Amino acid sequence: MKRVLPALLIIAALVVAGLVATRPAQAASPGSGFGEWGPSTRFGWHGSMNVDGIHTYCIFPGLPLPTGESQDHGISTDAAGLDPQRLTAINMLISTYGQTTDPVQAAGVGWAVKAIADRETALHTFGYPGDSLAGAVDWVFRHIAPAHSIAVQHLAEAYYAEGMAMPVGAQTASGALQFTTDASDPLLGTVTVIADQPDARGTLTLEHAVFTDTGEATLEDARVGQAYALTATPTTGREPVTVRGSGTFQGGFRPAVHHFTTAGGQDTAGPAGRTEFPVAGEDATPRETTFAPVVTTQVAHRYIPSGRYVDDVTFLSARGAWPRAAEQGYLPVRATATLYRTDREPLLTPEVPADAEVVATLEATTDGAVGPTAPYRVESDEPLPGSGFYTAVWKIDADGQHAETVAALEEGYRWQEQFGEQTQITMLTAVSSQAEPVVAVGAPLTDDLIVSGVLPADGLHLTASVHRVPDGVPEADACTPENLLWAGPAQPVHITAPGRTRIEGPAAPDFGTYVWRERAVDAQGRLVHEGACGVEAETTRAPLPTVQTRALATVGWGGEATDTAIVTGPIPATGSTTLTFQLHRGTEGVAPADACTPDSLVADTSATPITVTAAGEFLSPGVRLHHPGAHYWIERLWYTPEGGEPRLLAEGACGLENETTMVERPGLTTRAVERAALDAPFHDSAVITGLGEGVDAEVVFSLFHTEADERPICTPANLEKTTAAVPVTGDGEYRSPEVRSSTPGAKHWIAELRARVSPDAEPVVLHTGTCGEDGETTYVDVLAETGAATPPVPMRVVGGLGAVLVAAGLLVAAGARRRPASATSAATPETH
Repeated sequence: MKRVLPALLIIAALVVAGLVATRPAQAASPGSGFGEWGPSTRFGWHGSMNVDGIHTYCIFPGLPLPTGESQDHGISTDAAGLDPQRLTAINMLISTYGQTTDPVQAAGVGWAVKAIADRETALHTFGYPGDSLAGAVDWVFRHIAPAHSIAVQHLAEAYYAEGMAMPVGAQTASGALQFTTDASDPLLGTVTVIADQPDARGTLTLEHAVFTDTGEATLEDARVGQAYALTATPTTGREPVTVRGSGTFQGGFRPAVHHFTTAGGQDTAGPAGRTEFPVAGEDATPRETTFAPVVTTQVAHRYIPSGRYVDDVTFLSARGAWPRAAEQGYLPVRATATLYRTDREPLLTPEVPADAEVVATLEATTDGAVGPTAPYRVESDEPLPGSGFYTAVWKIDADGQHAETVAALEEGYRWQEQFGEQTQITMLTAVSSQAEPVVAVGAPLTDDLIVSGVLPADGLHLTASVHRVPDGVPEADACTPENLLWAGPAQPVHITAPGRTRIEGPAAPDFGTYVWRERAVDAQGRLVHEGACGVEAETTRAPLPTVQTRALATVGWGGEATDTAIVTGPIPATGSTTLTFQLHRGTEGVAPADACTPDSLVADTSATPITVTAAGEFLSPGVRLHHPGAHYWIERLWYTPEGGEPRLLAEGACGLENETTMVERPGLTTRAVERAALDAPFHDSAVITGLGEGVDAEVVFSLFHTEADERPICTPANLEKTTAAVPVTGDGEYRSPEVRSSTPGAKHWIAELRARVSPDAEPVVLHTGTCGEDGETTYVDVLAETGAATPPVPMRVVGGLGAVLVAAGLLVAAGARRRPASATSAATPETH
């Protein structure tokens, strides 16, 4: 580790000493270090030797100490036969670290100097057997100063490494001063030291100028290659001035040492310092001090959609420095401009075209504190009146200037720029756009770019970009690289006249919101217009289709129930869109909204979905229902992208009123012919309700005989006749086949309604009449032929036992039929 030299660089006296002839010097005495001082000692002296107040160091390891009278050989470039690199390294160590009163630091320098001169001898002089510099130091210091051994080891190693890394120094160096003049202000400029020693530093002194940062003519610790700002200080009057400068610089360490010899003893080396050289120079040409103010201008925006004309005006002097007032700083200069409007892009001309319309006047006056050092922003008082090209023409006249300014100008001074300077032209654009507001998924996204008003002479190049708006992100914040869907076209659309241009982008890849940004550039690629993100006119939506439904409200038992889905909105143009329906049976005691469970499912059309290619009404497949009560529909709209999985777009809810179909309970009422003669035809009539159209049903009539004055009894024993089945296809009145009886008495009718839920299924009984029902008895007797009155016969209803007998009788009757019916029941069967 290095210990920084407190303060001892080489003094000029040492340098001068190296230039004189060899002269005697006082005998060397111990400087800073450790060990024994004598011609020959066991472990020697490790540190510096003081010769005439200079800390010197032994060069040759192993030789006796220089205890006798020493000879001063001055600055030597071949001391002890060492090469330039080693001399440079030794000079650097002795000059930088060796002039010290710290014995540890001096000992580290001493070991490093001897190791650089002759490493092998330095390591082994005192019997150390190894090859480590630190080890050799420890070998000695464990005997003479063990407490400082580690510190000296570290310093010796560090100094040795630093020295051996040094490049060879230069014996001589040269340099010069280079001056520049600021074109905008000749009194300003820079001075730079140019030298072949890039790390050299020194002192500069200027004549007829000061350093701008300090206001002083002298600069300490100046560096080679760095430009230092200066300000010229001309003498009285306005005559040209020449800035000069000079200085002295010091470069790198020289490849030399201050060489001392002692008869019979060591050669020692003192500091030789750095290379020193002078620099000087002056302006190549005198600095002009006359004054010719002009302006350069730059419009704030080449193209704007609306607003004021904005110009940044920069003042400068075309010749000479900008004068300053005694106390107010820079002299003020006033410039004025006329703003013109044209329908065509202006060309650079000395004269203003005749068709140019005057729109406004502008003015700018410099500030005393700022002067020509910064631009001045100027705006028109009113917004620009409409689409067109706006050009300002600036001028400076001596007339109207401050008196001191007039005195500094040439007599009758006048300057004016040409009409049509490119930096002075602002075009008021008129570009808008209208995107297709709604598209279907898979349909192209399009945007119409509308250009009205003027165009640049070379026309415009139009492009656009589309960004997809993520969920939860405001549309105005969606135009980011990660949301970019498309930008194009690859070859921009070139237009040379106003009009409407359609740009077709990609197909909408999915449902959602897409925002466009239109863009127009001129032939040079400069931005003319770029739309804002999230503008409503530039927003395209690919919405989800919506579904409303309307189920058949009521259907008879076994009738066909349907649901109608009304699909609105754009239907995807790619992939497939389908509708499916589910129908659930209501459950007693369960709320409608909770009734749609897997157990209640009656029908599911998923296997035969309905394809939807456009908005409209879509009728579900019919479902025949055989269970009275409420049934609930649920519709589902699906979208399957090409090569993708189905996605559910819309789904109905269970138990909605408009999605409920009520299935009626079948009913049957009968009325028989009241009287008939023996062997005369008579019949029964049944009125059927609550039955769906097209149901495969039938009604069978059974006739039971009792005496006229007996209670109605309907058993197999008194079954007189069973009619053929009468087909039933829906609600209505059905008449039994005509029957005849040759036995007088009471004939009791029982009608039985039954149906099949499928063509190959056994019929199930939907309704069975009761024995002795009112209107279901026909009296057959002889008197009926003559029309004589028959006394009324009291009707006695069969009790509980009689009902059982009737049921038994029907079973027997049904067994005699070709297709026997199931057990008779007055309840509707649990079928659907």
